[in-house]
Amino acid sequence: MKGKQRVCRECGGNAKIVRKDYGFTESGLNNVFLKDIEVVLCAKCKSESPRIPNHDDLMRTIAVALIDKPFELAGDEVRFLRKYLGEGSIAFAQMLGIDRSHLSRVENGAMAISKQTDRLVRTVALVRDPSLLDKLKRLGRTQEILERLSAIEPETNPVRVQLDHAEDGYTYALKTAA
Repeated sequence: MKGKQRVCRECGGNAKIVRKDYGFTESGLNNVFLKDIEVVLCAKCKSESPRIPNHDDLMRTIAVALIDKPFELAGDEVRFLRKYLGEGSIAFAQMLGIDRSHLSRVENGAMAISKQTDRLVRTVALVRDPSLLDKLKRLGRTQEILERLSAIEPETNPVRVQLDHAEDGYTYALKTAA
């Protein structure tokens, strides 16, 4: 596909729009990738800016994918879910029945999350935002995910969250690194 010419918002240089897979680090997560999305590439400053359709559904789909993850949540994933819910650290820690400093250590990766806290984070997210359950129903994953809550394993391999945009919203696939 031939790239369309644009002007870079960062430096004013020549930029073009291309389709490519994009590591969506703006989410606060290093394991989220948008599949075949339009990205504005600047030849001068080398900046990359994704063109994201339906941002709300994208963030909802990332949250659902994290809840669906078969391994324990990482600290940055707990932070993503907390921020997705619009909760501050004090209020979220109170919901989980833990101290704010404990939550901070989990979110910063200084302390692993316990199985009980992991399940509670996922459950709180589902209860606090009913649109997550609606998304799970549309994807046909509700029963499988609710059953998985009792079988979350320690993470042995990193999980890559791959998101794909379709006309009716985003879908996701969880890929375990070999």
